[in-house]
Amino acid sequence: MTLRRTLVAVCGFALVSGCSSEPERPPVYPVTGTVTMKSRPLENARIVFVPMQGGAPASGITDKEGKYSLTTFNAGDGAQAGQYGVKVAKYDGQAPPEAQEPAKQITYEEEQKMQFADEKPHPVAKSVLPKKYGSEGTSGLSHTVKDGPSTFDIKIE
Repeated sequence: MTLRRTLVAVCGFALVSGCSSEPERPPVYPVTGTVTMKSRPLENARIVFVPMQGGAPASGITDKEGKYSLTTFNAGDGAQAGQYGVKVAKYDGQAPPEAQEPAKQITYEEEQKMQFADEKPHPVAKSVLPKKYGSEGTSGLSHTVKDGPSTFDIKIE
């Protein structure tokens, strides 16, 4: 009887530990590049790789030198292998939240004060890039990610 209980306990533990693992993610490969506009680095632009045949999108934000590194699951991990249409966005005003300094912890009351302190409407951000770059279908930009690191530089005309 004791052997049976031991076997049940071991099998139960194996089942529980097998169920708690995270699903396996597909491999990703580093993709980096530089974005320029009028031969100058384009800072705080968002680059989005949209998969053409399924899979997860990947994105990145350019730094002061116009350099970016794509992220799919974890910061800077890259993109899955496959073909991508590419779109680029940059708006006047503040940088995307990811490009700014890390957010500090604030209380609910502080958040409410900040949110409702200004009753004036905020101006709508305007794109500083030609409209065609706002969609992977019209940008004319595409890239194939293979099983290894790749570089994709973008020149905004």
